[in-house]
Amino acid sequence: MVVALCGSGHVLFTTVLGALVVWLGIETSKWTGNVFPWIAGGALILFGLYYLVRQARGGGHGHHHFGGGHSHGGHSHVAHGDDHGSHDKGGHDHASETKRIDTGHGVLLLEVFGVPPRFRMRTESAAAALPRAAALSLETLRPDGSGQAFSFAERAGYLESLEEIPEPHEFTVSLSLSHGDHAHRHEVRFEEHQHAPSVQPAAIAPASGPRSAGIVKSDRAVVLGLFTLLTFSPCEGFLPVYLSGITYGWTGFVVLSAVLALATIAGMVIFTWLTMSGMERLRLGFLERYESGILGGLILFLGVGIIFFGF
Repeated sequence: MVVALCGSGHVLFTTVLGALVVWLGIETSKWTGNVFPWIAGGALILFGLYYLVRQARGGGHGHHHFGGGHSHGGHSHVAHGDDHGSHDKGGHDHASETKRIDTGHGVLLLEVFGVPPRFRMRTESAAAALPRAAALSLETLRPDGSGQAFSFAERAGYLESLEEIPEPHEFTVSLSLSHGDHAHRHEVRFEEHQHAPSVQPAAIAPASGPRSAGIVKSDRAVVLGLFTLLTFSPCEGFLPVYLSGITYGWTGFVVLSAVLALATIAGMVIFTWLTMSGMERLRLGFLERYESGILGGLILFLGVGIIFFGF
């Protein structure tokens, strides 16, 4: 429900900008006449080329977030720094430390992240290259002498362990990184921090007292923050689509707005549900990695269609 609400704000702001695009296009078409399809089509072709160039330069994701919140262009939503916490919706706040590992070929950042928790590794510098998953091996050794081996898979901008990390998160990590005919071995230690008390739903533990009031306020702040971030991060990639529909007038605008609303909110809700159901293991990172290229190709197709095929 929260995602659907926040997605509605995202759609509404994009629709307002789309209305402005359509109005300017209709007014412009009154004095450009038969030349307007060339103007609109040419603008779409320029948009498409812009996205293709951005894809070629490595900027795969098509959204810019004006609120300064999160960025999808190759980095996961993980904490930066040396000691930050990551939130576990399973009822605990895991105080996950980010370990800085200088491999001699660059600095890697290793942390425990996600629900269920897994190891994630990224580079400290955005310009540095990640090691190949096949060149990386990781083993944990716990105080009781038990150990576990972890293998990694490549995601969009980071490496993630395929195996989940069981509780408690207190162990020594032995990391082996292969380089050609030799390997570097590094050790770091993770310590289990005290868990914050679990936040129970109202049906299980009725809200009462100052602490419950604080939890409610905190939830509202998170929802408001997400709503603000998504609302003022319009879907810039859909504005050229509005431009392509100007020849159909306001009827076309209404139809396109309905498509935008249905696809956006349904997409947000479905993918959030899949993630909460543990389906984040699906390797869909390539869709995000090549989003600008896919979007650029579609917009370029629309531009050529308007000029030469009348749609």
